[in-house]
Amino acid sequence: MDNILYVADIVKNTIVDGEGFRTSLYLSGCDICCKDCHNKELWDIKSGKTMSVDEVYNKIIKYFTNITFIGGEPMMQASTLTLLAEKIKENTNKTIWIFSGHNYEEIINNENYFNLLKYCDVLVDGKFDKNYFENNLKFKGSSNQRIIDIQNSLNKNEVVLWEDEFNDELVI
Repeated sequence: MDNILYVADIVKNTIVDGEGFRTSLYLSGCDICCKDCHNKELWDIKSGKTMSVDEVYNKIIKYFTNITFIGGEPMMQASTLTLLAEKIKENTNKTIWIFSGHNYEEIINNENYFNLLKYCDVLVDGKFDKNYFENNLKFKGSSNQRIIDIQNSLNKNEVVLWEDEFNDELVI
């Protein structure tokens, strides 16, 4: 298994990529290429810099925030991200959110993707679709995307949507 991640950016203290303050790991590379993507510059995996799992881990765990994997398409680097996610879960109590253009059903039927998903807490799934864009959607770009509680979904063997303590009301 490779130990190198292609990283576009690491953004600390963001509140748009999941619940609460988060450190977002923006990964380079996307094989989905949604038509109206707002991160098109990340489609090329070589658009980011290479970093080892340990380098990324040491950068992202030093903050008080939880973690988000976003891109690009994180599943393109699922094997290496699995190493990072496993290390985060073994050594911290941080939650991990992951955004993917693949839907939950695709992910659980792909062994490589599923191995990564097992270490994550919340999945925002599905392709961004401008036809379903609505202003002020919380943590997603279009209403066709779902915010899924991964561990509850795996335990119940069905999709369980994530619910926040504010009943999904957007606070502006």
